[in-house]
Amino acid sequence: MSDTTPIAPEPPKKRRKGCLIAGSVIGVLILGIAIWFGPTLMVAFRHGFFDKGPEKHAYSATSEENLKAIYTAMMLYHDSEGQFPQGDGWMDALKDRIRSNDLKKGEAEKKLIRPDLLDQPNKYGYALNDAASGKYIDDIKDPDKTPLVYESKQEQKNAHGDPKQDQSGIAISAKGQILK
Repeated sequence: MSDTTPIAPEPPKKRRKGCLIAGSVIGVLILGIAIWFGPTLMVAFRHGFFDKGPEKHAYSATSEENLKAIYTAMMLYHDSEGQFPQGDGWMDALKDRIRSNDLKKGEAEKKLIRPDLLDQPNKYGYALNDAASGKYIDDIKDPDKTPLVYESKQEQKNAHGDPKQDQSGIAISAKGQILK
């Protein structure tokens, strides 16, 4: 006999049926999701749902709208600090609480300026009532009728005082009602 014995061929590799089945299941799931959500996504794309966020615009408001925005910021301050801000720095204290997502950067601060003074630098036209300065809302006598912030003859930043002496227009009460 010779040393040349035939080598037996290797048995064929078994196909892994589990991988084939798992791949098929995943493919069917992806196809099902595409069929289920596809039309909704196409409508959303056509109508611009996935476009950039809301368009930011320039500030425009009335004094009444400004007072309501100031009141909202005042109440945010009051809720976090337990009192209204002190008169000598109330606008500075509200600056970070008066922001608005639909306004361009720097436009929200214009809510602290009376509309007729917008074109005049360093003039604001609103004042905080000294009777509310640094106080908790329940410590204010008759908060429904007591002005919290009012249109003032004083035009400097962080103006405060007595509305009976220097009020020049409308006000907003400590409870959020416009006082004329």
